[in-house]
Amino acid sequence: MRAHLVLTVGFSLSLPLLAGAQQQPTRAVADRYLTLTMNQEYDALLDAYRDDARFFDPTAEVFEGPIAEGPIEGARKIVELQQSWGLAASEFDVAAAFSVGRYALYSGTLRVRHDVADAWIAMPFVTVLRIDAGQVAERTDFGGYVEPFGMEDRFGSVTEETRRISAEYLKAYLGADLEAQRRLLAPDAVFQDPTAQVYGPGSGQRLVGAGDIMERRTQTFQNVAAFDLAVSDSFVSGHHAVYMGRTTYTLRNGTRFDQPAVMVIEVRGGQVTRHWDFVDYSVAPVGA
Repeated sequence: MRAHLVLTVGFSLSLPLLAGAQQQPTRAVADRYLTLTMNQEYDALLDAYRDDARFFDPTAEVFEGPIAEGPIEGARKIVELQQSWGLAASEFDVAAAFSVGRYALYSGTLRVRHDVADAWIAMPFVTVLRIDAGQVAERTDFGGYVEPFGMEDRFGSVTEETRRISAEYLKAYLGADLEAQRRLLAPDAVFQDPTAQVYGPGSGQRLVGAGDIMERRTQTFQNVAAFDLAVSDSFVSGHHAVYMGRTTYTLRNGTRFDQPAVMVIEVRGGQVTRHWDFVDYSVAPVGA
């Protein structure tokens, strides 16, 4: 049974917790940050961010203004952006969460109510926080905005193309079909799994260009006997598809892993232009 921490100061934030488990410092800082954010405690948020913090929401390109142009850099600019949203209340029902190294990830349903309207708007939502020295250094959001905000006429066809291409690419990625991946990746595609930084220097770096991405994957799949993602939830919005669930993979030496994961795929012009993986590598191998 999933236990919840419910906060009720003008909003609710439901977080899955393990009974008796102690939170890692990263998770504790991230939890507090989300509390401040949902309560619109802007003065406290200024202290919660590093001065050089960075905020990016690739899926917000469907809107207009600074959030669509992003990334936003600097604590004060980020807080000013959050204030500009004009939220009267917000709720984040977190269905899944994990922290690994400096990163904390939360996925679920975000509900917002604006000052100028009584109606609540609900959307699928993922936020990824990087914590440095007890402060938020980076926040990356992925939201399913197109349908909740009534943008199907403008972005419906884009969404459908993203749905089709991302599904084909994900099948090739999980199936270690290197030729199909090469065909689907744009020449200037970008891949990053920042959560892999937990493995130390040289891990989790940003790869730019299909050639570099495929060179790394050729090396990686030589050591992987099986790879899959059991998708528990997903959404597609504009140019972005988000898949949430558990990734399972088996190394050639027989070691098997089953870990929470989120994979985000960006599609433009019929090709994959960006791919993020976020995995809870803190979960030990199966049977360990």
